[in-house]
Amino acid sequence: MTEPEKESEKQQGLSKEAWTAISAIAVALIGGIVTIFATIYNNEPPPSPSPYTSPSQSSTISSSPSETTPVPTVLPSASVSAQKLSQALDTVNIDFSDSKLRDHLDNPFSNYPQFAEGCLKLLNNQRLKKKVYLDVIFWNYTRELGGKVTSDSPDGDLNTNILKAAMVKAYNTRNGSNALSFGDIVEPKQ
Repeated sequence: MTEPEKESEKQQGLSKEAWTAISAIAVALIGGIVTIFATIYNNEPPPSPSPYTSPSQSSTISSSPSETTPVPTVLPSASVSAQKLSQALDTVNIDFSDSKLRDHLDNPFSNYPQFAEGCLKLLNNQRLKKKVYLDVIFWNYTRELGGKVTSDSPDGDLNTNILKAAMVKAYNTRNGSNALSFGDIVEPKQ
């Protein structure tokens, strides 16, 4: 081997496979560090893995919405505590398919508080006739909006027609009924 060939061989550096392995390790470390800091900052346990399934990937409602519900990302209104919000939801027959999801009511990076307040505002002096899961209502609502959570107005109001349809669909899914309208699933609060 000639001197220039030996010099060229020394300057090649790491192989593509080595760079791929280094990149994978770096991504894993960064993800772990972010999770640790988020846990410390929020003083709560890290969330369980919840992969996002876009509406185009699934044409039916999952039997386990807690595993497919998009992770909410808008800051909640600070006016209602999570405990009061949870109690208010209970009085209108809204609960969660997985009790861990109730923790999202106290998560500053979650849409659930705003969304729950929107559901309560829509129901006003009514309640659902039977129990319905908030996470399934949320899933149906965001699915209709293409996987996004948006509001109609700057004050955070939700799209009323889409929310009513999402509630009817969630009601039918959980209760095995065939309600056709919002009026079919609500009754006055007692």
